[in-house]
Amino acid sequence: MHFFWIIIGFLVFYIFLVYVASRFVVPFMGWAGFKPATDVPPELQPVIQDLENKTFDQYTYLQAVFDLIMQKNFKQWNHTRFQAAIRLPRAFVKDLSEIWNTQDFIYCTGMNYLAAALLVNGKYFKPQDIKVRHVFVNFFIHQYLQVRVGEKWVDFDPAGTGIRGKPLGTHLAGFG
Repeated sequence: MHFFWIIIGFLVFYIFLVYVASRFVVPFMGWAGFKPATDVPPELQPVIQDLENKTFDQYTYLQAVFDLIMQKNFKQWNHTRFQAAIRLPRAFVKDLSEIWNTQDFIYCTGMNYLAAALLVNGKYFKPQDIKVRHVFVNFFIHQYLQVRVGEKWVDFDPAGTGIRGKPLGTHLAGFG
């Protein structure tokens, strides 16, 4: 019986640490979400201009941002689902320029912060068009975005469903 209470205590502590305490400590994970950066580093200005030049509406711009984040995932950040458990110090990267330029692992929060900055600094979206969402995934907390395109909300989850080969418009939850 004593062993049972130790396990219950550990589980309660783990749940508190992952689902409550992390939201106070990890950048961009707060209870109210985050405000997208409206003052982007100079190296992002031509990227935003290029995205605008090759798109013609909200959805194509959102898809282009998703594709860009996915390209950086696979070719630069080397983001994989298993690194999230072992690369905890990388959760505290919060400088937009470092997120853009790093050759190291980036968590979902950093990706979403970059994506939100690319979205609101382009001509198609405003900060109120972006919602930050958190879900339970594999015994951990995961963040994704919902972006308003017209009157519809579209899930934006490159670090979750994106790395698993799923398209824009889906988000990860549960076990995956």
